[in-house]
Amino acid sequence: MKTNKLLILALALVSLTFTNCDNKEQAATNEFTFGNSVSRDFQGKIVDVNSNPIANVTISMNGQNVSTNTNGEFTLNSVSVKEHFAYLTAKKVGYINGSRAVSTHDDVNNVTIMMLPETVVATIPTGETTEVTLPNTVKVTFDGAFMFENGSTYTGNVKIIMNHLDAADPNVFDKMPGTLIGTREDGTTSGMETFGMINVELRGDLNQKLQLTSGHTANVSLPIAANQLDTAPATIPLWHFNETSGLWEEQGFSTRVGNKYVGNVSHFSWWNNDSAYVVATLNVVVTNFDGTPVNGVRITIGRAAGSTGDILMNLGITGPNGTLSAGVPKNEVLTFKAYTPDGILINTQILPASNLSVRTVYVVIPVNNKISNTKG
Repeated sequence: MKTNKLLILALALVSLTFTNCDNKEQAATNEFTFGNSVSRDFQGKIVDVNSNPIANVTISMNGQNVSTNTNGEFTLNSVSVKEHFAYLTAKKVGYINGSRAVSTHDDVNNVTIMMLPETVVATIPTGETTEVTLPNTVKVTFDGAFMFENGSTYTGNVKIIMNHLDAADPNVFDKMPGTLIGTREDGTTSGMETFGMINVELRGDLNQKLQLTSGHTANVSLPIAANQLDTAPATIPLWHFNETSGLWEEQGFSTRVGNKYVGNVSHFSWWNNDSAYVVATLNVVVTNFDGTPVNGVRITIGRAAGSTGDILMNLGITGPNGTLSAGVPKNEVLTFKAYTPDGILINTQILPASNLSVRTVYVVIPVNNKISNTKG
């Protein structure tokens, strides 16, 4: 059996309406809403790639700013956000900017971000074509044309900061920015399954921020994870991350060349090779046998077959009313699992393929396993 990863949308997509569509790469007609403005509380932890806490990280959300303590923890209270989309950023010198977009519930919402190092992997000259590579066959080819952020020409050395996220990385969701939701070139909203991402940042001799010169491109070559080679399409949309909106935006495409995806980009931030698919909303309701709602139950979903295999991904934790809403692939067979706050598996279901835009799964905890309401 394949042991691959399900990289599905972990953000609530409420009030979605799609046209029938069997091709994952075909755009869907949809209505997407982030919901009403609400006040929410958040707590979280910021760690490095070795899971060590990072202190003094600036956390920002909708005008509120706090810093992490020595344990990498932070709290934000009474933040005005949307019901189904809350976006926060994490910044500290020495690390590239981190962020997270989450759906919310009316209790404390938990967030974890794993920040990536701002490490210079190469220094290249302007005015000539140069390839920069990483040990895992990642390659970016620059044509030598760079500019300052104000558009004026830059000459001198260029420091290249580069981080690659493989789709098989078990920590990809903690490391990546935002969440896997994006706007397509036709303006529609889509769920996304990543086939690999890269972040590239450019710095001048005096650490000035640089960009590719307008009208020029860089060529990006990213390996396809071994567990995705059997279903990786011949072409795949390219998406860049908008740090202001917290959403991915489709721009161009990559072409499969052997076991790699190769594409051209016109600027640098995060870039992501993602297959787009129609999304349905999965509503989960968890109660004890006596009907009392169960808070803090972790929900995971996996695909029964295909490139994403049987490894499950965390969709979130039920709120105080025992509910959770999350976006999942539409019209596919899915494996559903629910775990207690202590990590004990309490429910497994195979969800058959369904063309419904909204589905509901009910989990009832037996009398001998009643769960006291726990903070999620």
